[in-house]
Amino acid sequence: MTTDVELAAPAYLPRRVPGSPTRIGLVGCGFISGMHLAAYRDAGYHVTVLCDRTLAKAEARRDEFFPDAEATDDYEAFLARDDVDVVDIATHVNGRPELVRRALRTGHHVLSQKPFVRDLDEGAELVALAREVDRVLAVNHNGRWAPHFAAALAVIRRGDIGEVVSADFAVYWPHDKEFADDPHFSTMQDLVVFDFGIHWFDIIGQMLAGAGPATRVYAAERKRPGAVIAVPTDVEVLIEYSQAAATILFRAASPRRESGGFRIEGTRGTIVHFGESLGGSDLVIETDAGQLRIDLEGTWFSNGMLGAMSEVLWAVQEQTTPSNDAETALAGLELAYAAQESLRTATPVVPGTVRAQS
Repeated sequence: MTTDVELAAPAYLPRRVPGSPTRIGLVGCGFISGMHLAAYRDAGYHVTVLCDRTLAKAEARRDEFFPDAEATDDYEAFLARDDVDVVDIATHVNGRPELVRRALRTGHHVLSQKPFVRDLDEGAELVALAREVDRVLAVNHNGRWAPHFAAALAVIRRGDIGEVVSADFAVYWPHDKEFADDPHFSTMQDLVVFDFGIHWFDIIGQMLAGAGPATRVYAAERKRPGAVIAVPTDVEVLIEYSQAAATILFRAASPRRESGGFRIEGTRGTIVHFGESLGGSDLVIETDAGQLRIDLEGTWFSNGMLGAMSEVLWAVQEQTTPSNDAETALAGLELAYAAQESLRTATPVVPGTVRAQS
């Protein structure tokens, strides 16, 4: 790290929970679960059981990451165990809310995969249920701990750049080639704006939390010539607040020189980052006090999966509310749903007026 003046580096790395006795059970042993389990293993966290409706998947993940854990395809038996404190639900969003509901009602703390829900009212109901049964309910918005996003959030929350007035993001990468052979994702109409883009909507919801409610969202998309999947891969989004604005530019069928970055401007300073689609190592903060350049540590997935679960473990241990409490996920979902509706109607949409995905 190099500094031109004495500016304090932000605390952005995930808070590990050394020697945590909290026991984790994971539900859903698909592709993303490997990243969850690798982070937990490396941190020394305790995973006691893995559950998947396909038993062989649970067994394979167990053998790879936690050979002393048990594997099962019986969710009811999983919930009845007395050696699971936190349930990490890494299934697809369809059907996940009911798994969350049942886990809460059987006395478990829950970390839900993103996106949290497809219905804002159902999301609010799950938040209320967690409060009622006095359990932690958090969402695995791992992007909040991606080094470039986490450092920027820490700077903003510390007040270094004053009130955020603009936040502009651009990403260029070959998402189409990454999912060309996957029939589920390659045909998903909202692959870019929602399945991938939810991270950016969530980050904007966090970064501009002090700017008041968003007033309108406008989005446009198109299919790109040469893309190897049929769904739209070029997306632009404009999000307006009364005193601020944010933009997102996604070019998800860019075949050469992947890149990504953002520029966050406040009333007293600016944060600039340039790297690849999921971030890089360089972040520059410039304020009236001078400039600070940070060499960031970690990656989106290593930091992200560790950070999301660690917040839950800290909250359980200290009986507090985690920073990724499920209620905090609703602001980003409001923006995402409004963007999807704008794509369908070609008109601006007020966030919060679209309560569920159609």
